[in-house]
Amino acid sequence: MKTRTSTEIFRYWQSLCENGRIPSREHLDPGAIRDVLPDVFILEPTDADSGRTMSPRFRLAGTRLCALFVRELRGTGFDTLWSAADMQALNDVTRRVQRAGEPAVIQASGMTGGGERLATELVLLPLTSRSGRLDRIFGSLAPTSRPTWIGAHPLPFLSINHVDFLQRDTPVGDVAVRTTVSRTVTSAQRPTAFHQALSRVMHLSVFDGGKGH
Repeated sequence: MKTRTSTEIFRYWQSLCENGRIPSREHLDPGAIRDVLPDVFILEPTDADSGRTMSPRFRLAGTRLCALFVRELRGTGFDTLWSAADMQALNDVTRRVQRAGEPAVIQASGMTGGGERLATELVLLPLTSRSGRLDRIFGSLAPTSRPTWIGAHPLPFLSINHVDFLQRDTPVGDVAVRTTVSRTVTSAQRPTAFHQALSRVMHLSVFDGGKGH
């Protein structure tokens, strides 16, 4: 992993995996990851459209994450961040995280309309909902550098460079990769207690509407 955010998020998620069990969203404590909250997100399922599996959408989105795209992400589809060429690969990754419970790390890059390039790293970690279903994703998206134009010049989309699927108990400093997908970069209801806690943390935007848990 290339960023401190990815390392901290993965270690925290691992600490919640008691006896190898995937944690519930209700187990997340914002105070335990306060320093990286601006880069954090939670994805939830989107209703299927005519039998077609839809991309998960943002339930929560940190402010630094929103600043990369210069727009609010809560309630929007995860696939809106990606190039059309990466849609199938992206859907394959999110389905595997949600259904098989395998963590994934994505190396991705984007370019602004003015030609500024940015490398980013995403971590996608499986979560269960209150019903016990494995259908949520806890993750982070952080740039590998912090240029001064972030927040002023939006990234139209990201392109996937590399995807690693990790073993749940892998030490962060010695990541064991099960499967690798390499791609060439193209150019261009009532809030839960967890939501209420996040609302008190200034760095997160909270989306309280939508599906039940």
